[in-house]
Amino acid sequence: MLMNEKMKTNIHIPEQPGKPEFRIGTELADFPVSDCPAYLREGIGGVCISGCASIQVFDNKFKIVPAMVLTLLPWQLVSIKEISPDFRMAFFCNSQTMFMDTLSGLWRLRPGFFFYMRRHVVSKPKEGNIRRFLNYCDLLAYWDKNSPPNCRRETIIQFLRTYYWTVYADYINDPTENKARYSHKEEIAFKFMHYIVEEHSPDKDVAYYAQKLNISPKSLTNMIRSISNHSAHEWIVYYTIFEIKSLLRDSSLDIKSIAVNTNFPDQATLSRYFRRYTGMSPSEYRESFFF
Repeated sequence: MLMNEKMKTNIHIPEQPGKPEFRIGTELADFPVSDCPAYLREGIGGVCISGCASIQVFDNKFKIVPAMVLTLLPWQLVSIKEISPDFRMAFFCNSQTMFMDTLSGLWRLRPGFFFYMRRHVVSKPKEGNIRRFLNYCDLLAYWDKNSPPNCRRETIIQFLRTYYWTVYADYINDPTENKARYSHKEEIAFKFMHYIVEEHSPDKDVAYYAQKLNISPKSLTNMIRSISNHSAHEWIVYYTIFEIKSLLRDSSLDIKSIAVNTNFPDQATLSRYFRRYTGMSPSEYRESFFF
């Protein structure tokens, strides 16, 4: 019930059949997490209205109780168990592509954000959380229904950006994050993501980053895949596309300047790269939100 009514490393992943890019739900049957651990292909925000349940994200288990806000990201290994008979929640889901387009407007994310979100899935229960989240979903549902068709997707992205920005703001202001301890595998993955953010370039492949980490390319790929279900090469592509999309949202930059800023040799090479992994040209992507 709705409220108010290819690998080549190709990140242009088709949406799951029958599922729109964005939706709001209140029925557990529509919640894209089951008792069987699986990697998410969607971003999820939700609030527990009644009852309780346990969510597991990788090796971290969280108990959900009323007034807790839940945030799950694509690529996380998630399951839900120990669901009480009276468990109810309201939630929104946005596709992996929409999630990436939303975050691209938050500028340059710190590489530790995705690791932080493995351990900070739920908020503390606070008075007013349920009311605020339901009001937010009502607002999303209204504009999803009433926005002009050519503006609907970008309208939803702008509202989602506010939600994810508050989550990110919690991360960068959490004084305990610098004291967090990670496994050896997580530390290598964190360093790998840091190098991608700071040094990414179309001519730097898995072997380059593996050498910096003093491990073999195969070991790096296997390690990253075991943590995220995606290879090291895929993450290099993800971040490069993410950075290009972020810069394309700056109307003061032409595509030639963006090519320089992202270390491509020329505009044509950037355009071919972007089209290969998104299915559209940089200009077509820019036209989708500049009217």
